[in-house]
Amino acid sequence: MRLTKLELHGFKSFADPTYLTFDKGVTAIVGPNGCGKSNVSDAVRWVLGEQRARLLRGAKMEEVIFQGSSARRAVNIAEVSLHFENEDGSLPVPFKEVVITRRLSRSGESEYFLNRAPCRLRDIHDLVRGTGLGADSGVVIESKMIDALLSDRPDDRRELFEEAAGVGLYRDRRRSTERQLEATSADLLRIDDLTAEVQTQVRSLLRQRKRAERHAEITTRRFAVELTLASREMAAWQEELAGLEGKLGGLREALPATQQAVRDAEQSRDAAHAARAAAETARQERAIVAGQARAAMLELQQQLAVAEERHRNALTRRERAAQERAEGAAFGDRVRGEFEAAQADEQQCALALEAAALALREKVEAEEEARGGVAAARGTTDDADRTVRERRDRVRRLELERENAERELAEVAQRTEVLLREHEALAAILALAERELATADEQLAMAREQAAAAENALDAARAAARTARDAEAAARADVRRVEEEHTAIQAKFAALEGLERERVGLAPAAAKLLRERERFGGEAVLGPLSDFIGADAEVAAQVERFLGPTVHAVVVRDRSAADAVRAWHAEVNPGALLLLPLDAALGDGAGGDPSELAARVRAEGAAGGWVRALLGHVRATTDGNGFVDARGAVWLPARESGAGPLRRRAELEELRTSLSTIEARRAAVQARAQQAHDDVVRAEAEASRAADEAAGAQQAAAQAAQVRNERDRVRER
Repeated sequence: MRLTKLELHGFKSFADPTYLTFDKGVTAIVGPNGCGKSNVSDAVRWVLGEQRARLLRGAKMEEVIFQGSSARRAVNIAEVSLHFENEDGSLPVPFKEVVITRRLSRSGESEYFLNRAPCRLRDIHDLVRGTGLGADSGVVIESKMIDALLSDRPDDRRELFEEAAGVGLYRDRRRSTERQLEATSADLLRIDDLTAEVQTQVRSLLRQRKRAERHAEITTRRFAVELTLASREMAAWQEELAGLEGKLGGLREALPATQQAVRDAEQSRDAAHAARAAAETARQERAIVAGQARAAMLELQQQLAVAEERHRNALTRRERAAQERAEGAAFGDRVRGEFEAAQADEQQCALALEAAALALREKVEAEEEARGGVAAARGTTDDADRTVRERRDRVRRLELERENAERELAEVAQRTEVLLREHEALAAILALAERELATADEQLAMAREQAAAAENALDAARAAARTARDAEAAARADVRRVEEEHTAIQAKFAALEGLERERVGLAPAAAKLLRERERFGGEAVLGPLSDFIGADAEVAAQVERFLGPTVHAVVVRDRSAADAVRAWHAEVNPGALLLLPLDAALGDGAGGDPSELAARVRAEGAAGGWVRALLGHVRATTDGNGFVDARGAVWLPARESGAGPLRRRAELEELRTSLSTIEARRAAVQARAQQAHDDVVRAEAEASRAADEAAGAQQAAAQAAQVRNERDRVRER
């Protein structure tokens, strides 16, 4: 992983888009005080997530945005991007180039981007934490941080050593894990509260169940006392108690084996927990060893880079020394030749000097002879020579001025021609730059329109996704509500069905006869009278109140079956029992009045004659508290009575209908929920595609703006 480029726009003193490219080797930024060198390190620290404005040399975070000057207006957004080369996969993302961007507006809205895609600051920290980067790491060092590095305080040195060793990653993970554990503890407390509340409800339901069972037991006892002798009922209870004691003894014998199985399961669970803890410890140790190996690898890579740089410098110095040695040898040869030539010239000059001395002596003698004649003529010629020299000097000055003027004229003409050619070339370049600038402006406007359209599409897609998620949440709430209703109704139906299957509430003798019906033949005992009467809850309550104990009568096939049952009854003596043979001579008890009980119930199966005979010409009084039969006799039953088998069967029918309805509703809401989920998936896919398109459009707009600025700079030049 290597930093390749830094982009700044609107950050502190970088009002225009600025790009700093970092090639391989050392990149240094040199300049006088106040030129913005420290702003580069502040930009790197800021884009990596620095939240403390004081460390950025400001009072508040909005001060990092360019505030304007006398020649420039202030900008509204500060944006910094770091480009990393990730060909070695040091950063855990599937990209060869990773771009981390931070954007801040004057409204205080801060955004983070990873490869131009929006992300959280937590994602940036998790991405760069294992690499040694980070806003609080020792990678970005300012001048004032040197004192902290050289501090003799153990705490300061410890933070630097931990950061260099990569311990900060595990410290952050530990803090995150502790926060998760705290949240889990809160959830467990909430679960305990819910469990306590549910247990309270369960205890309340248990009390209600015990009361219901007690009520049924008391009703059964009262019915048995009215129909049988106490001694026979006590004998039956003693027989049932003996069976229960036998079952209890069997359960007591099986209790030690069950407890041993529970202890074995707990030991297996403890061993599994211990193995899991050991595996987790080994995994953490391997992770620490891997971190140390990664740090050692990075240090070796740094040492290798320094060695390569030193090797290149040594090669350069060796080549320069070889070149200087060759130049020194050539210079020595040239000096040696010049020295030899100087010696030859010196000898020739010595000979010429001797000859000149002889000629000089001769000339001196001739001169002394002519000096006298010349001295006379010199006075005359001096005046003429002076006049001639003055005129010659004047002519020479005039010729020099003319030559200078002609030379300057030629130079001006030549420079004028060159400037004309440069002017034509610059005019052509300016026209081309203006055309390119116009094209760049058009492309920038088009890119911005596309980016705006992509942003609008992204907003619409996100709104659609939010709407779809709200619809999905509402559909799931409907599904949960319908599931709860279905579960409640199904539980109630199962409980009532179990009571119906166990014949709870039926007379003891009738229940015992039904349990032993196989001894009389498959079709001899048809069932209790309540199985052949169908009615709604209101009519069922009236029928039970009118019939009283008769509702527990058992329908048999004929009188021969009744005789067989009578013999069994005499042998077993289970209690009072009413038999209804189907071949008994029964009159047509049904009348034409729809208010009669026989007309308001459904006679199901073969016992229709008995139903009509028992309920025919029987009408309920106006207030519903009594009944009038065909003879005019008025029957006033007890006001309070427990729910009997007829009302239970009516309630079962109502629950069965409710189950069918609720199942249809459940299928409908599940279909709606599935449709809403599909809509959410489609909307999220559309939002993701719109986000990609928006990011691409924004990148294209940024590139178009960069091209336009480059063309503008070319035109200005």
